[in-house]
Amino acid sequence: KYRILRPIEYIIKSWKTFKILYSARPDLVWVQVAPTFLLYLAIMYRLLLNKNARIVADCHNCMYRNPWIKMPFSVKMLNSCNIVLVHNENMVQVATDKGVRNNKIVVLETRPAQLDCKLFSEQTVSYKRPWIIFPCSFDSDEPIEVVMEAARKMPEISFVVTGDIDRAHGRYNINDIPVNVKFTGFLKNEEFNKLLCLSDAVLGLTTRENTHLSVASEAVGASKPLILSNTELLKNMYYTGAVYVESTNVDSIVDGCRKALSNKDILINQVLHLKEARNKKWLNQAQFVATLLSS
Repeated sequence: KYRILRPIEYIIKSWKTFKILYSARPDLVWVQVAPTFLLYLAIMYRLLLNKNARIVADCHNCMYRNPWIKMPFSVKMLNSCNIVLVHNENMVQVATDKGVRNNKIVVLETRPAQLDCKLFSEQTVSYKRPWIIFPCSFDSDEPIEVVMEAARKMPEISFVVTGDIDRAHGRYNINDIPVNVKFTGFLKNEEFNKLLCLSDAVLGLTTRENTHLSVASEAVGASKPLILSNTELLKNMYYTGAVYVESTNVDSIVDGCRKALSNKDILINQVLHLKEARNKKWLNQAQFVATLLSS
């Protein structure tokens, strides 16, 4: 919650993690990075406690950005792992450009969320329809203020913004919010899944070219029409069932939201086919990773 205290949190959690490794002595250690400190722990564990341990580094895109890639020995540690996972084809080049050996890198894309929206079919929400859910982490690549201006031009549409609102302070001006926008704050999984399943469409935006939006996989899992940034990555991964918009262009977002809602039934049918295709692709990639780890 308080960024200034985060280093202390890392130290405490690093110690707890090492105690788990010490007592469990696993032969396979799978770490999600960043933060880079998990790599230090995994390598230390292999050096001190289990020389035969295999390490998989499951790399979020931010691992290849500052400050994490600049941490001491980050690239060397990645190259000492058995497998370095990236989450889309574009990140292969990014990783190799940073010095990660190509023979270490394996692509494992995000699987569509495994959701059963029938569980929420009889539930209701208080938002005026049609309404669009806009899940946020309030990171620097999310054009929150642009969406607020776009929503102001669409009073007939309700926008539900999820995520920890405290993360927006100091980064975004959210004091002047249109009346058709509601901030939910951080939601537990069940409540978030309910809103996702009951929404009319899902909005996911980023200003970073190589970012794969997790909300896109969640929307596909819920069989919802997508309104996405028009990056080459997202257009390639979500090639149907979506309307693409310019992330920093108010009018483009307005047109995209209205188009998605007016073509809702067509887009839902397309998303159903996309879900099947992405599930098959993920399964093939996951089986390939499993084969590498068993050899």
